[in-house]
Amino acid sequence: MMTFLKSTFARVALTIVALLFAFTIAGWSVLNYLREGLPSVEELENINPALSTKILDRNGVLIKELFTQRRSYVPLSEIPKPVIEAFLATEDHKFYDHWGMRPAALMLAIAKAVVTLDFHPRGASTITQQLSKNLYFGPQRKLTRKLRELLTAVEIERYYSKDEILEMYLTQTYFGAGAYGIGAAAGTYFSKSASELTVGEAAVLAAIPKSPTRYNPLQYPQNNLVRRNLVFNRLQSVGYITEAERDSLVETPLPLRPSSDRSQEGIAPYFTENVRQELNQLGKRHDFDPYQDGLTVYTTLDARLQDCAERAVAKVMPELQDKVNEIHTGDLKLRLKEMFPDSSTGAIRKLAGDKTIADSIAASEFPVQVAFVALDPANGHILAMIGGRDFEKSKFNRATQAVRQPGSCFKPFVYASAIDKGMPISEKVSNEEIVITLDNGDLWAPKNFSNQYGGVVDLRQALAKSLNVVSVRLIREHTTPRDVAALAKNCGITTKLDPYDALALGASGVIPLDIVGAYQVFQTLGIWSKPIAVTGLDDQFGQTIEQFRNERKVVMSEETAFLVQSLMRSVSEYGTASSLRWKYHFDVPTGGKTGTTNDNTDAWFIGYTPNLLAGVWVGLDDPAMTLGRGQEGGKAALPIWAEFMLAAYDTMDYPETEFRVPSGIITAEICVESGELATAGCPEVRMEYFAAKSELPEPCTLHGTFRTPRGRRQHLF
Repeated sequence: MMTFLKSTFARVALTIVALLFAFTIAGWSVLNYLREGLPSVEELENINPALSTKILDRNGVLIKELFTQRRSYVPLSEIPKPVIEAFLATEDHKFYDHWGMRPAALMLAIAKAVVTLDFHPRGASTITQQLSKNLYFGPQRKLTRKLRELLTAVEIERYYSKDEILEMYLTQTYFGAGAYGIGAAAGTYFSKSASELTVGEAAVLAAIPKSPTRYNPLQYPQNNLVRRNLVFNRLQSVGYITEAERDSLVETPLPLRPSSDRSQEGIAPYFTENVRQELNQLGKRHDFDPYQDGLTVYTTLDARLQDCAERAVAKVMPELQDKVNEIHTGDLKLRLKEMFPDSSTGAIRKLAGDKTIADSIAASEFPVQVAFVALDPANGHILAMIGGRDFEKSKFNRATQAVRQPGSCFKPFVYASAIDKGMPISEKVSNEEIVITLDNGDLWAPKNFSNQYGGVVDLRQALAKSLNVVSVRLIREHTTPRDVAALAKNCGITTKLDPYDALALGASGVIPLDIVGAYQVFQTLGIWSKPIAVTGLDDQFGQTIEQFRNERKVVMSEETAFLVQSLMRSVSEYGTASSLRWKYHFDVPTGGKTGTTNDNTDAWFIGYTPNLLAGVWVGLDDPAMTLGRGQEGGKAALPIWAEFMLAAYDTMDYPETEFRVPSGIITAEICVESGELATAGCPEVRMEYFAAKSELPEPCTLHGTFRTPRGRRQHLF
């Protein structure tokens, strides 16, 4: 009997040992299987969720975000206590007491799964487990996934403090509407930062993570309201708020104030795309990803001035488009015939006669485009930029990428070169027709826009009237094409400038941003600053990555720059841009120049005040297509500039000021007819500027012998 018992006990013991060994092997195998899907130690030690990069204007206004997931980093220290309590009460009120999992809750979930035969567990997750799921495993509900999630949560607890885990959870969690993390959610639903959230707003957000679509308060406010009130109940049950506070809170409506972002493209899409491209280059230098590393980009843009520019373009462009639509009626019929090849001639004519249809097709086939740039002339900061009519239809930035002939907008550089060589403003130049023999033997006869010739004019009269033959004579007789090209290059023109006589009329293409930037030298009295868009770059923690300083240099004497500036002021007073005064009633001191190319394919106006510099180009992308008769720079481009400036001066608090007169400038009265120093016999005189270092003209030889009273005075400005 004893032998039998011993034998039986031995068999039982052996069986138990075998079973334990088998379970151990099985458990070890399962554990190894589960470990195959776990994140590595390196991954656990370097948890870096993708953070959105914020692009700010010069006043801190958010103008664009770059992201794969819209998420911003918010330190736990900046998150209000009611927000933290709302999430702890809702998701894991014993968060600070466990080590990554709650065994009792886990066993209950497993028992429920066994009883119901539902091996797709849900619930019972701690905040650390949810972080584990969000970081590594996704939303699938499988038992193996749940076990891996649990093991990873335990590992996360080994590497990070509770506060660090909670901070990561609030940064990583998805809150619907494209918002990842508490910072993005606060902006999306309440238009505020996370640090400003109230307990009521915190409850709205704490209600969302369980099902970001179902509890999205913008799409399903009633669903969110019900769950928000459950959050209030949880806050009361764990002691974060009193019963009276809960009763009061559940009666309040959802405190939504959704973000008013205009579109995915943000404010100033052409400008921000330009910044994005610059960030891509900087990322190679500093080893960052602008879509994931949570940078803060400080730019020069002023959102207020950008709005002024966009309103000006929107106001003027439809009229320009209507004129182009009228021009291309014949082309429209051909296009309609291509679209409806089986239609009769009469049907095509009828379709073309329908203004709504005609305008729609013409605007699509022949869209008038625009480039606009506004700069702070004191430092070259880009304040506003428009690169086309519609960024979503065409991302080609005509302000920074297009190369177009500037026409007469180039003339100030010709005049500057001649004046810098000692030519006084008062000197007379022939306005007679001119014929030039080119190197290949061809003849070139430049024409004045007005087709009027004869007599002599001084530089002020010539630039105000934009006389082409005078500009050609200047580049041939008072300077050289090579010297003019060198001066323009020194002022920031980056495109090739052919050193021929036609350069005097702006025959070589330029980039709008370049030539607008070049005009700085006339406003700043000889100082050029390279146009710049980005001034600073911080990492996600607010540490400076780089501060940017643009190139700045003296390219012209103060005297030369001022004398050309004074000529350009005459353009707006009584020249080709005089509608600024009599039509738009813009009475701020202004220097500028209109520009028009052959057949009105390009129309320009670039001008500046003591506070602001801006330039406008309008035309069609095909340089062979015209804007139409009468659509020169003063009528097609200047209206946009005028509307912008009127809005800018109404919006901004610019001080009333005049252009500075340098110490090297003197004034003297001249005879308008002869251009020489006025005498008592001159019938019409004008005060004129001269460089003090140059010699003044001789006394008038036409009227010097007469002893009649001094004649009528002509005012400069």
